[in-house]
Amino acid sequence: MYNILVVDDDKEIVESIEIFLRNEGYNVYKAYNGVEALDILVNKEVHLILMDIMMPKLDGIKATIKIREEKNIPIIL
Repeated sequence: MYNILVVDDDKEIVESIEIFLRNEGYNVYKAYNGVEALDILVNKEVHLILMDIMMPKLDGIKATIKIREEKNIPIIL
């Protein structure tokens, strides 16, 4: 089963995407800012990241740069 990390500060958007992806058979991890996303990536195997750009604490661009320092996970912004 593939794991997808959904990152967006709008919880309703995250919940909507989660419902769709789970119905398609994917496992979904949720984060509401870039810092939470980085924390999840330390402990979980993630195959794809769906990331919002404008978020508090750490935006999608800066989070992507941090992720790219260590991992080559596909990211859709």
